[in-house]
Amino acid sequence: MSIELRWAVTDGPAGTAAVTLPEDGTAARVLGLHRDGGFWCSREAGGCGSRLVLEVREGSRPHFRHSGDVRCALPGSDAGPAYEHLRYRRAVAAWLAAQGFRPRFEEVPGPAGSGGLHVVVAEVGAAVEVQLSALPDTAWRERDDRYRTRVRHVTWLYGPAAESAADTELAVRGVAYAVRRHNTGLLVGVRDVDGGTRWVRLGACRLTTDGFEAPGAEEARALHARRATDRREAARRAARCAERAARGPRDHPRVEAPPLLPFPA
Repeated sequence: MSIELRWAVTDGPAGTAAVTLPEDGTAARVLGLHRDGGFWCSREAGGCGSRLVLEVREGSRPHFRHSGDVRCALPGSDAGPAYEHLRYRRAVAAWLAAQGFRPRFEEVPGPAGSGGLHVVVAEVGAAVEVQLSALPDTAWRERDDRYRTRVRHVTWLYGPAAESAADTELAVRGVAYAVRRHNTGLLVGVRDVDGGTRWVRLGACRLTTDGFEAPGAEEARALHARRATDRREAARRAARCAERAARGPRDHPRVEAPPLLPFPA
């Protein structure tokens, strides 16, 4: 049985303004009333670019359907992940545009279109990687090294499915950035090596010629540096103790007992 199509965009055949139909029929009708321009099956999500019709019937979940006989890959599959990266793309694009940048977006392949986004910001020689699917350690290192040969700064934003890759960067650099959808925007979680996460709006962060700036990032890096210093000092102490143990107990000169004197008469 095909899975009902519950995702669409509202800004044209190649749009990125993704919406998800609510489960409630009344809420779905309200959504339809507030979208005078209609709904489309977005080409950016792998769809056909045709218009969609909102279906709300008693006894069934609200869903979209294609108008007429249209060949499209999305109606018979779960299109949710394919539309997921559009939600991130729109928010990231708005954030960069507010800073005066004109970024170039590329979709990173992944399961069901959910791999992520590769965003190049030429004005500051930077790339922003929005990673939405799991990424093995070796693959993360290979991509990170490759991107850093092309731009001065690479910033990774990790979705919920990419926490393992975030752990890798956290161990290497002392800070990693989680990213989550929040209403129509994004939240960035600044992670540190003590397990803390400071959540801030993406709008509170900046992309500059020095890289990605987020509240709490410098504190996270300083904490990492302190922990690294502590580990080095602990390793030096352990080495000194091992060296003393290997030498064994020190030889002390023997002290002769004093001669016995005769008892006075």
